[in-house]
Amino acid sequence: MTYTCQRNVRVSRSTISPALDEQTLDELRRLLAAFDAQYAGVADDEPSRFPFLCRWAYQVLTSRNREVGGRTGSPVDCIPGERNLDTGDASAAPLPHFVHHLSLEVSNGRDFQRYFGPECTEELDTAVRELVGGLGFPVARHLDRVEPVVGVGTISLYDALCRTRVTVPGDVVLHPEVSYGFFFPQPYRAGGAVATVPLAPDGTVDIGALDRVVTEQNARLYAEWLPQRSVLVWRTLRDLHSRGLLDASPRFEDVEEITSGLEELDPLEAARTMLTRVTSRWPALRDAQPLHRWPAQVLRPPRVVCYLHINPGVTGRMATPEHLARLGEVLGRHQVAAIEDMSYHSIRSAPEDCGTLLEHHADTYVLFGISKPFALANLRIGLLWAASAEAESVRRALESTVGFVYTGFQNALARALGSGAEAIRAYLAEESWHTEDSYEFRRHLMVAMVEGVGSERIPDAQRARVRSVVLDEVDRLLRWKFDQGVVICPPGFEDRPVDASSYDELDSAVRDFHRDLAARFLAEGLSRWFTVEYEPECGFFLVVHCDAVLGRGGIGPVGVRRTFHLFAVLSYLLGVRVVPEEMMTLPGNGHRRIRLSFSPPVQNLVRCMFTCHQGLTWLEEQPGDR
Repeated sequence: MTYTCQRNVRVSRSTISPALDEQTLDELRRLLAAFDAQYAGVADDEPSRFPFLCRWAYQVLTSRNREVGGRTGSPVDCIPGERNLDTGDASAAPLPHFVHHLSLEVSNGRDFQRYFGPECTEELDTAVRELVGGLGFPVARHLDRVEPVVGVGTISLYDALCRTRVTVPGDVVLHPEVSYGFFFPQPYRAGGAVATVPLAPDGTVDIGALDRVVTEQNARLYAEWLPQRSVLVWRTLRDLHSRGLLDASPRFEDVEEITSGLEELDPLEAARTMLTRVTSRWPALRDAQPLHRWPAQVLRPPRVVCYLHINPGVTGRMATPEHLARLGEVLGRHQVAAIEDMSYHSIRSAPEDCGTLLEHHADTYVLFGISKPFALANLRIGLLWAASAEAESVRRALESTVGFVYTGFQNALARALGSGAEAIRAYLAEESWHTEDSYEFRRHLMVAMVEGVGSERIPDAQRARVRSVVLDEVDRLLRWKFDQGVVICPPGFEDRPVDASSYDELDSAVRDFHRDLAARFLAEGLSRWFTVEYEPECGFFLVVHCDAVLGRGGIGPVGVRRTFHLFAVLSYLLGVRVVPEEMMTLPGNGHRRIRLSFSPPVQNLVRCMFTCHQGLTWLEEQPGDR
């Protein structure tokens, strides 16, 4: 019901979102039924599954939580979509020296007219080596045997690595159980597959489980390969011949002899035996030096070839030296390469504390992020530390895709990093710890809004400020609603006229009701639905599990049987975007978690979480019809 007052039309409503009505709930239920029916057709096809989820998440299940602007009369999103809880963007201002030098590069424009290959400029090579050493990254102890490769973000570099390491159809790249969904399709596109490794209770990868998964995957792949090995090796030898690497055409009789008696060997021994037998027949293969697809890479059974080591992990845990040593031992024993993703280095962690598998496992590639620590995500610059003997094949793989990074970006970054280790350290520390609303404070704020302000995870010294910030931001949200012409009213007030020209003139019972809403939110947070699963010691993600919701099978009249359903409720009805576990792991891994980012501004964090509290409470008070 609407009422005319001095300024504009006021709507009295008991719900936080105008989408919380029967019509929109019906629309959501229809969408979820369509999602489930379509998802069943792509769930086992990873190259299709993740893009399918992205389309539903970013194009279909978009926010209906919009008010009609009190001044413009146009729809206004109650929660900004681009600074939401699903973001992986940093909140800091871009590295200032970079912005300055990039403006000089662009205004000069001397490189616009020429092509530049996938190489790293000499200036950036020098600058990044000096910075890594000056900041004390453990990677610096290995700079004599690795070199930087520059790419269009770490995903582009990871894609190139998959295409140089996944060389036999069926090769497997291992991921932690909680990973980044955008890293899943690449192994499949290279002809391989992905398998996941369970996490330990502290949020790091379970080393014993990793050992077991590698063994089981290799045994499965080998058992599937053995019955058809003659045909598969025959095809490989014919391919080597077509590339000019065999001086005589292979005969099938040769293949049967090369592949005989392998049943008694393990996959690694079988590969060595076949290579020895092949090079005895075609000695020229011993000196073959293609940039990638070496004979030893393709003339073997499929197996686990890489492990994606995310450090710090999505759970916010940093691998200890002891963990890295055990990890290196397992990977070395199984001859599995490591792709170490350090995209979130230096966020609530010191560079010298970010250990590297290079210390314990020579066959390690290090993805060294620029986007998150230096707030440059939209410019798509990523660095990879690769052994000098392997770097060229990665560059050539980049060259056939989008791996060309504008020299102006590289030069600007080089000059910005050249401002000195101390200036860079101060910049990195500022957003993590020193600003009033630093990542560290926002972590405490986010935990309070999940577990309640009384959570033991919140230091006593921060508790009063957390309380004050939540109350202030809830008050700001409700005042903003009033400015859009909406008043959230207690039960029984919906039919009363709104006789106020400003928020402070509202009936005292309404304002007391608003204070009670904020106090209840402070006391319990979202603990009725979510539980913090891992304590994030670094990074800016909080991983929570949703067992309480999933165990009930729904929220009021909306059925919720997987975390993507919960994502749909939050996004479509409330405008709050999270990352569901379907977009962090493979099917069949439980799907009980969601990821919340605390990198958005404090105002957005409180607005999102308070809206969740009010919206989920309202839904649970509605009759269940599942």
